[in-house]
Amino acid sequence: MSLHLDPRQRAMLREMGVRVWQPAEPKPVDQPLPAAPVATAAVTAGPLAAPKQAVVPAPLAPAPAPSPAVRAAGGSAAWQLGAAQQLYLEAAPAAGARWLVLAETPASALDAPPFQGDAGRLLDNMLRAARLHRAGTVLLAPLVRHAATGSLAEVQVALAALVAQAQPDVLLVMGRLAAQALLATNAPFGKLRGQAHDLHGAKVVVTYDATYLLRSPADKAKAWDDLCLAMRLSVPAA
Repeated sequence: MSLHLDPRQRAMLREMGVRVWQPAEPKPVDQPLPAAPVATAAVTAGPLAAPKQAVVPAPLAPAPAPSPAVRAAGGSAAWQLGAAQQLYLEAAPAAGARWLVLAETPASALDAPPFQGDAGRLLDNMLRAARLHRAGTVLLAPLVRHAATGSLAEVQVALAALVAQAQPDVLLVMGRLAAQALLATNAPFGKLRGQAHDLHGAKVVVTYDATYLLRSPADKAKAWDDLCLAMRLSVPAA
């Protein structure tokens, strides 16, 4: 997909470890020679500016309550869907694409702000590179896996209610295990990526979670491909 990326977005992609092709600058034509040689000072490029500090996300109004953890056999919890929070309120236009992002998250980060730590900063860079900070509405909800087995019925009910409330143009599921659980499949993750799925009437794209990408940076380019697919799906049909 060919995208027009501004310098900030290219910097974010470099932070993610994704190389983006950029055409060479055109050579000047018929430029007059200066009357006398002019001394040119060497310019040393400084380090990239740190990504803009994200505004602390506010709960969606009315904010859906976190779904109860689903209990597996023996009383252990399987999956838990946390409360959705709205991101990038400072730049959200009145109209635009609506995104719902479900991010597989460690249990320790369930109630923490979404952009804390290295994984949080990478998640913020990924969403900003995909222009979500300029989308109409972006909701982020954490998904926590507590056990390998157990019913997902209550989580699916909570997710269906959230989708009905948010009405997203695209639902981005970040995390291999989360994607397989929500889509009720044991298919390899590579076969789930690169295509649109349907979940509760929403178009779904799956990709890697930020924690995984910190361990496996070679897959950041694949994650960017997934974000490009989600961006195409988020554009309303003409």
